[in-house]
Amino acid sequence: KNSAGYNLPALLIGSEGTLGIITDVTVKIYPIPSHVIAASCTFDDLHTAAEAVTTIRMLGIPVSRIELLDEISIRAFNQSIKNEELQPMEEKATLFLEFSSHSESSVIADLSAAQAVCVDDLEGSNFVSARDEMTRNKVWAARHKLYYSSIALRGGGDDGATSQSTIVTDVCVPLSSFADIISATAEDLRDLDVFGTCFGHAGDGNFHCILPLRPDDTDEYKDKVFKVIELMTERAINVFGSVTGEHGVGYGKKKFLKKMYGDAGVSLMQTIKISIDPWNIMNPGKIVDVELDIGVMK
Repeated sequence: KNSAGYNLPALLIGSEGTLGIITDVTVKIYPIPSHVIAASCTFDDLHTAAEAVTTIRMLGIPVSRIELLDEISIRAFNQSIKNEELQPMEEKATLFLEFSSHSESSVIADLSAAQAVCVDDLEGSNFVSARDEMTRNKVWAARHKLYYSSIALRGGGDDGATSQSTIVTDVCVPLSSFADIISATAEDLRDLDVFGTCFGHAGDGNFHCILPLRPDDTDEYKDKVFKVIELMTERAINVFGSVTGEHGVGYGKKKFLKKMYGDAGVSLMQTIKISIDPWNIMNPGKIVDVELDIGVMK
């Protein structure tokens, strides 16, 4: 706990390397809970699955992790299975949950409360849970394998997508808008005929798209990929969300900052950049643009 002065660690951590280089980190260690239960539940559509996330969070049900995968993500997982211990899943939007506590009765009560929301209230199905670590990992396998299984669905041969050619983007929105925004993005992918998987660290309104690109993709297809990114970003701003919750602004989302923060907000960021890095040598061109003639270098 610290309220002394400006929050300089947060400023540097969020600067994407434009204000300095972090050379030493002290981490906080948390105890491992005595009782952990993993669970998953399928839904007929992505919007209903996202509604389950919002309801669970709004009811204050304690959940350690809650992740949402769309049906394309599950399809990618099913096609990636090479281990006989893993079974294919129903290709529907799926919610993955984890509950933890130092009290067995508490973790069971939390699981039961979330199950009631998913199954009784929102008509989810295939609600399964597991306690031992090996089975918990199997329940969450689709989430753990999502990145590479998504790429593999557009992979194969010399013309296949790779991790180097794949775009991963994200936005973060208020939970009250989460279901609408992630569903609209999935619809954009269908309407524009773009391959991509939608998934979310849903408990905090953050969701992502994995968009694999192949060397033989046309310029027209690439334009549609960037159109998907633009639409999801604009929607996030319109509901007072963020253009990115984790991946950062970099070069690609720099153009959205003025709409998110206004001219004054971007100008303040430029002032901070110039005062700390007047020579503009730290990741120049990322987050904000600065002119060297307004710094010390003329």
